Amino acid sequence: MRLLFESLTTECLTQERIQKFKDWVKKANKARENSQLERRANQYDKAEELITYYVFAPLLLRENSGEMVQEILRLANIQEHVEGESKLRFEAQLSPPNGYLRWLQTDVLKHPVKYVREQARDHIERGKPLETNTHVDVLIESENLLILVEMKFTSDISAQTTFNPRRNQLARLVDVGISEAQKKKDRRLVALVCSPSESFLSKSRLYFYKIQDYSNFEEVKKDIKWREQKEIVKYVSAVAWVPLEKVIRIIYKDFNHPDMKAAMGFFKERNLVQL
Repeated sequence: MRLLFESLTTECLTQERIQKFKDWVKKANKARENSQLERRANQYDKAEELITYYVFAPLLLRENSGEMVQEILRLANIQEHVEGESKLRFEAQLSPPNGYLRWLQTDVLKHPVKYVREQARDHIERGKPLETNTHVDVLIESENLLILVEMKFTSDISAQTTFNPRRNQLARLVDVGISEAQKKKDRRLVALVCSPSESFLSKSRLYFYKIQDYSNFEEVKKDIKWREQKEIVKYVSAVAWVPLEKVIRIIYKDFNHPDMKAAMGFFKERNLVQL
């Protein structure tokens, strides 16, 4: 095994991430040689960051990437038209909204855990924010849309942050996405969870239920209490799920690249394609 699409990595990944990918590949090769089954040695087998990169990297090489993004939206029954060129970023870091940070300084005082309240007071006194940047697996931007993709392979969305026991990961993604869309003229937000079909359709993950809830923007408001309803309606186009297997099929359709065969082998090993 080797790192696929390696020539692209320096354009779209940090050196730290590139090295981590290479380490995962190296450890996985060694684990297979020695029949090691330990989790750390085989992180390559389930690492969502690597899966995300292999799934979406071809969009950086394809002239019709906008058409493919449009097809991905259709999977989620999203009717928005993708206008203009689509730009893609991996592992974007989006700052928490200032309004939310101010709201949280009061709300955290209702946290049920005493030492967390005390930690929050210490953060506030020292001017430290009560929430760090939100890590977005894939950010796709067109002239009219801001599309944030959260990749899930075996994991679920988190149900809380350090200082907010009710802030689930999808609500957080929508919240920071609204702020990012506000910075971009005439952009509307699409938040997507991309996961294997079985994980979603089995209803075994929290994101299944939150995706259902967030089809109603009043439910979004309940999880992002500090925002006005009209603000959510204005900037959010959709919160939806797309099946990972079909996303792979769309992006890799008629794809001619030296790493194509190895990529299909990677996805086949994870039961994401049938060869």
